Amino acid sequence: MSYVELIQGLLVGGGAVYIASIVWLVRGLYRPEVEGDEGVSPSLSIIVAARNEEAVLEGCLEALQKQDYMGEWEVVLVDDRSEDKTGEIGTDWMNRWDRLRAVRAPDNTVFACPKKSALAVGIASAKGEILLFTDADCRPPPNWARRTAARFAPDVGLVAGHAHTMEGHSLIQRVLSVENSAVGALGAGSFAQGRPLSCTGRNLAYRKSVYDAVGGFAPIGHMLGGDDVYFMRLVAKAGRWKMVWNSGVVVDSLPAPSRWRAIIHQKMRHAAKGGHYRGPALILGAGVYAFHLGLGAALCALGLGASSLEVLWPVWFARWGVDAFLLYRMREGDLWGWLKYFPLVEVLYIPYVVLLAPAGRLGLFRWKS
Repeated sequence: MSYVELIQGLLVGGGAVYIASIVWLVRGLYRPEVEGDEGVSPSLSIIVAARNEEAVLEGCLEALQKQDYMGEWEVVLVDDRSEDKTGEIGTDWMNRWDRLRAVRAPDNTVFACPKKSALAVGIASAKGEILLFTDADCRPPPNWARRTAARFAPDVGLVAGHAHTMEGHSLIQRVLSVENSAVGALGAGSFAQGRPLSCTGRNLAYRKSVYDAVGGFAPIGHMLGGDDVYFMRLVAKAGRWKMVWNSGVVVDSLPAPSRWRAIIHQKMRHAAKGGHYRGPALILGAGVYAFHLGLGAALCALGLGASSLEVLWPVWFARWGVDAFLLYRMREGDLWGWLKYFPLVEVLYIPYVVLLAPAGRLGLFRWKS
């Protein structure tokens, strides 16, 4: 088999898997969502783990202070061994706001991922039946707690939602905002189809009893990251609770980093999670990787003078078509907001998948701070 035939095989086989998966996600986005019951008011604990977040933390606390939830609720702020004024801000707010309790994570972390260790401290001290999670750089809307709690029917154990990364001023921040919408579509579409593939700890909630039943973070404590996705997979593996998507409320987060080093390490961390998938999700991931490997190899071959890769253009533009439709469905009412950056996203996603995914899986990234 010649290298051209190998590349074309990757393009056709991987492309079929990729396009079929995007169509499957789009179908999920069009499924009707069951309305929540806002008459139910379980007790809530909102947990925020913060490390060196003095610049953004007060904005998060101000947003949480505006929550319109009528049931019993609290905020648990975990100072994750910060070296700035994060702890002082937490103490000051605790003295002024009786809903907030500030605790500090111990210097010796329990798990490989420091954030899991900090969250475990917050969960251990939480009084609520339902645990809600967001980050210090996020700005949940006033109805976030209320709309999230409403999704917890008696058989629901976990509720996930989209966290929209604001665009920022630089080109790369705007490109990453569009990419973030695609990741959100992966979560929303797969949850709706009953096969959750992604979620984010910036907009996540689950029952404290579910956390206890699956052993907390202990089964995934050796993995860096994944306090959201890996935990979701623990719940899915248990098979005892429904997991639903909450499309009724979106949490805004501050723009992505604008420094390339920080972006690369962040994306390696995110991409590393796919290496722990099993079963159909692993097969899907392998197909998607093969497709991007074929795209990258084909473009390199063309640059070196290859002339018999006719299959590249119809397969690649088919991918552009399904990706555009997915983003259109995810970001309705904001066509120009993402369309002008869409071509750059499509091109950059090739080296992201081909290079950063395996680098992340090998643990070549730095954990922030």
